[in-house]
Amino acid sequence: MKPYIQPQKGESQSKGKFQVRLPKAKKEEAEFGPGKTAVLICKTCQAVYFYKNWHRRLGEFPREKSKDVKFTLCPACQMVRDRKFEGEIILENVPGKFKESIKRLAVNFGKRATAADPMDRVISIKEEKIKRAPASEKRGALSRKEIEGKTRMRILTTENQLAKRLAKKINDVYGRKLEIKITHSLKEDTSRVKIRF
Repeated sequence: MKPYIQPQKGESQSKGKFQVRLPKAKKEEAEFGPGKTAVLICKTCQAVYFYKNWHRRLGEFPREKSKDVKFTLCPACQMVRDRKFEGEIILENVPGKFKESIKRLAVNFGKRATAADPMDRVISIKEEKIKRAPASEKRGALSRKEIEGKTRMRILTTENQLAKRLAKKINDVYGRKLEIKITHSLKEDTSRVKIRF
């Protein structure tokens, strides 16, 4: 009797008459490229890359090991520079009394996320005027005059999971009855969350 050998991910596995093809695991190198051998320090935020991960400070690196040190931009700072994002939260019909507290909540949530992982950041929090009615409101026959002066808040993040967690936190704080829609783009790794008050 032959011993059973567990196939690795990506290898085919036969069970009786059928062959099962397991999908390859999505690795970090698919997003950031293969691991580097040198110690990298970000020029902007001073995040440090070693042991195939970005860390908050160099103090976690063992002193007895010496490696080449290079200065570069971390992936999060590159996203900010290139004006790219992976998470977007759009807050519609936000009451005026909640706007400042939502901004403070997003800033503090972003600080805690960055402390845990330097690649998780809230990029921007902006309040912008609505130029045209969304499709759902057009069916209600809103005129342009009713839309004039309305604003919405837009929060951008470097990670799509951070946007989802922040949206859930806003929902927990402001009532658990908000209308939340989460959409994912198949072409890019972006999550868009709409919250309507």
